[in-house]
Amino acid sequence: MPVLDRLNRLEQIGWLGSAEGWSELRRIRNEFAHDYLAGVVERLARLELEMVAAERLVQIYRSILQRLQARSDLLPRSSV
Repeated sequence: MPVLDRLNRLEQIGWLGSAEGWSELRRIRNEFAHDYLAGVVERLARLELEMVAAERLVQIYRSILQRLQARSDLLPRSSV
């Protein structure tokens, strides 16, 4: 199953707020990793955008982890 289909499914069942939001986080990451801006101001703005995206990713991770822990049958004991 393609990743976008999986993200859409996670959105449908309420485990992911927005599949499009995830795609936006991915776009931000790719720009940060692959676009080399010359100006200091532009680089700082890109870094600040990436920091916000990173915080959002941590929120998504924690939300999914909490759901998995609530359904302990989905996680091996050693992972919790």
